Amino acid sequence: MASQQDPAPSASHSHQPQHSVLRDLPEEIQVLIVENIGADEDTSVETLGSLTQTCTDLHRIARRDFFHAGNFKMFRKAVESADVSLMSRCEEYDAAPVHLMWCVAPSMKEYRPIDALLLDLDERLDNGRSEQFQDEIRGKVFESLRWLLERGADAEATWVSESLEDELPPGRENIGFEHMPTRLLKQLQVNIGKRGVDVYLDMIELLSSHGFPNPTRADALLGLVAMNSEPYHHSAMTWMTKPHYPFCDKSMRAKYFTCSPLDLPFKSHIPPRLLELMLKEYASRGIKLRDSYDQCPEGLEKAARGHLRNDCYWDHHGLVNWLVADLHIALHSPSLTHWKESWHGEVADDFRQKVSIMVKYQMIDEEEEALLRSILAALDSITAEISAAGGVHAEHFKTSWIKLCEAVRPFCSNEYDLFYDASVARPPGPRRVHKFIIEDWWNPWMEYFVQSDAWRRLKLTKEALGEDEFSSRTQRCWESHYDFEAEFLRGCFTYMDMPEWYEGDYEEWRAGFS
Repeated sequence: MASQQDPAPSASHSHQPQHSVLRDLPEEIQVLIVENIGADEDTSVETLGSLTQTCTDLHRIARRDFFHAGNFKMFRKAVESADVSLMSRCEEYDAAPVHLMWCVAPSMKEYRPIDALLLDLDERLDNGRSEQFQDEIRGKVFESLRWLLERGADAEATWVSESLEDELPPGRENIGFEHMPTRLLKQLQVNIGKRGVDVYLDMIELLSSHGFPNPTRADALLGLVAMNSEPYHHSAMTWMTKPHYPFCDKSMRAKYFTCSPLDLPFKSHIPPRLLELMLKEYASRGIKLRDSYDQCPEGLEKAARGHLRNDCYWDHHGLVNWLVADLHIALHSPSLTHWKESWHGEVADDFRQKVSIMVKYQMIDEEEEALLRSILAALDSITAEISAAGGVHAEHFKTSWIKLCEAVRPFCSNEYDLFYDASVARPPGPRRVHKFIIEDWWNPWMEYFVQSDAWRRLKLTKEALGEDEFSSRTQRCWESHYDFEAEFLRGCFTYMDMPEWYEGDYEEWRAGFS
């Protein structure tokens, strides 16, 4: 959005004869004219702007009123367009109230300056912006965010900033959630380019350094992302998802999405600095994620409650099956992540750094560390195999999945406290803020079998119908492996008769239910 600049008279104008009648009036009359211009927002700003262009005397007299007019309209425009120079010009005339709230189109909700500023960030795949324009916007938003924070602007997430509902529920005051707005993390679900990710992390670190830490609830990244154009909000889950049958597009997950802030840093396009920042924030509260607590640790109560009145969600399970799937996607599904390795082994090198950070900040215990290092060894083995082959080939999709899952398989035994059987009631007692677990319902051999069968059937279907005819038929059966199973595989087998995946390798499992 273009912003109107300080209405100083031009040099050429100052040397021309000033024939305005207003110029020849006594200064007291000029002052009275300025003071008596109505405060109507639709006319006062434009009228005062015109007066400042009339002559140098009226420019001097009216420019302060110009910046204050229309409920600080120039400052509001400067914030909404991320124009730091104009924000600074407003400040010169004491017209930059960083605690001001105003209605922002199209939602017409009352936003604070930082809420309005962050609306400029739009990382949707179909936003129509060029990469150069996106880089420019991100840079301007970062500089504007720093300017506002240095002057005490509030950036704590609230009911309104999180776009939870148009109206507050009865009896719910608009209190803060004790963390930064979630829209920055929500827009990092897939890769937006190295420069883009770095600027976002710069903004997250900046907010954290000013007392607005990352959210902690495991469901914090669900919900909506607000927009400054129609429609004014979108579902965070579908914000950046590849639309056409990602399940069948050589991907072990239909959606490259996580709702937990602590899961997000393990995506390979996210540098280790985000994980380290989050763990530093826990440490600053005196919390170690590997320690157990009888109740919500002190310092997390407000953030753990979030926007719900009688809920406290402070403990979280990191699902190893999702971690393995995300690592595999980083290696083999660039159409879903919009990211690919810059060198063979980048995924492994990134994960190695993150494991070291988890150990450093005591996020994991010895069993979890052993499990994660086993996964890391599998990544190194995958790197060696791909390098020896001169690059990634089709057969590596299967071998990489098998290597990653084989790294997990030994830890499903009773020797480790990592396998989570949902059918076994857990006694009440101390819990950890975060713990990696292997869920009992996970069957990676079954997931690969279904995915490969879907890929085969999809190719045959497209060949039979033709691309145009296939594209005209929206079929939910290709959206996820659950829908695919219901359409094609129901009755072919039952889960009750299927061998446990961790009792043998993939070929043994495959032979066990054929």
